[in-house]
Amino acid sequence: MSGAASRSRLLELRAALAAAAHGHEVLERKRELLLFELRRRTAELAEERRRVVPALAAARAALARARVELGGAALDAAVLAQPETAAVELSAGSILGTAVPRLSAKAAAFRPAYGTAGTAATVDAAGAAFASLLPDLARVAELGATVAALGRGLRKTARRVSALERVVIPACEADLSAVLQGLEEDERDEAVRRRAWLSARGA
Repeated sequence: MSGAASRSRLLELRAALAAAAHGHEVLERKRELLLFELRRRTAELAEERRRVVPALAAARAALARARVELGGAALDAAVLAQPETAAVELSAGSILGTAVPRLSAKAAAFRPAYGTAGTAATVDAAGAAFASLLPDLARVAELGATVAALGRGLRKTARRVSALERVVIPACEADLSAVLQGLEEDERDEAVRRRAWLSARGA
């Protein structure tokens, strides 16, 4: 490789190494922020579950009491008589470049649409309990999916950081070192030739 080509390669490698180092710094910062967000959302999910699980258990217990009191057929008929009054909307969001879901759930206040004959207050209690829980359940589902997505994003970012640390940057540094050594050898050879030429002229 000629001296000019070696110096051109040297500039390319220095630029590539600088870009890799900058990318590593950015990805390290992203990894830290993703880890922070993951921990925060995990704690929020645990708190939401602690709050929602007892209410969900109470709603299920109310439904079980209604089934015992009315029987399965009557309860199923009452359920089928209820119109759909809840809406769940799913949209896409992003946290630090990681796609996460956004869930929005709305439920109207429970109003029995079935007749009073053949039903019981336990059915009304179960219906009201589940209707009031829907927004909270949607929030728990959103947080659960967000935690999973952030975990995947964190692992992906960690793999990219590792690739830069173990492969890309060392390869750039090795190539840079080889080119520098080649240039130093060329300079030494040139110095030897120059001294020889000067000695021949002096003779």
